Amino acid sequence: MGTIGGVQLKVHPTFFVMLAFYWVLGLGPQALLVFALVIGHETAHVLVGKAHGIRVKGLEIFPMGGVALCDDVFEGRKREEALMALAGPFFNAALLGTAEVLRRQGLWQGLWAADFIRYNFWLAVFNLLPVLPLDGGRVLRALLSGSFGFVKTTRFLARAGQWLGGGLAVLALTIWARSGLREGPLFFLFLAGFFWLAAGKEVATARLVFLRQLTHKKEDLVRKGLMPSRWLTVRREVPLVRVVEELTPDSYALVSLAGPEFDAAGTLTETEILEGMIREGIHYPVGKLYETR
Repeated sequence: MGTIGGVQLKVHPTFFVMLAFYWVLGLGPQALLVFALVIGHETAHVLVGKAHGIRVKGLEIFPMGGVALCDDVFEGRKREEALMALAGPFFNAALLGTAEVLRRQGLWQGLWAADFIRYNFWLAVFNLLPVLPLDGGRVLRALLSGSFGFVKTTRFLARAGQWLGGGLAVLALTIWARSGLREGPLFFLFLAGFFWLAAGKEVATARLVFLRQLTHKKEDLVRKGLMPSRWLTVRREVPLVRVVEELTPDSYALVSLAGPEFDAAGTLTETEILEGMIREGIHYPVGKLYETR
């Protein structure tokens, strides 16, 4: 569609579908206002990301939010991901507060003021819900991925987002059946579509993003010369993919093999586990990798 500050902007087809529906209802200008607020919301993410050295190359805009496409891997890095995620809701909260002050002082009244406040409220508050692909889910993933693993946390939060989207779809259809075609149910229906599509993309790319993280982590270790570490104890028959899913972006793992009597039977590094999985496949037993290294 175009570029903003060197960032390629792409609008998902569902946004044009939403615009067409709103236009049929006589709410085309309101849809354009939502579009402008979403662009501002995502621009705030980009600016904070750039301030932390993250190279954002593109944005894909959905009806209720967007997805940043980055050259750098920042997901799972607690500070960067949390701050970048919170930037969008903070932007909308700032607009909401400013508009509310103007309305209370009588400087901005009428339907447009009410719509502006209402849309910013939804963009700020709704995006803080703790599910993916919302910003609240990204903050929660940044906090939990170190304890539960990036892939597992991403899948759980994204599935929660899809369940929320399904609930919103049922709610929208129920209201329509009782009250007819109205703006509120339409808004919920497009939210449901956004959740289902964007959360599905999070699930589909979780393992690829995580492997990119681990590759960058090795480069960080070589460059810095040190990194916090953690131990994992694993039975010899466990497949490599299960070990990899327990790795975290913020620490380097050392894997201790447990023998038949749960005695120490050897040690592998995280790098050996990753290289072995790429070479032998995801189902290759970790014990066999130790024997053939």
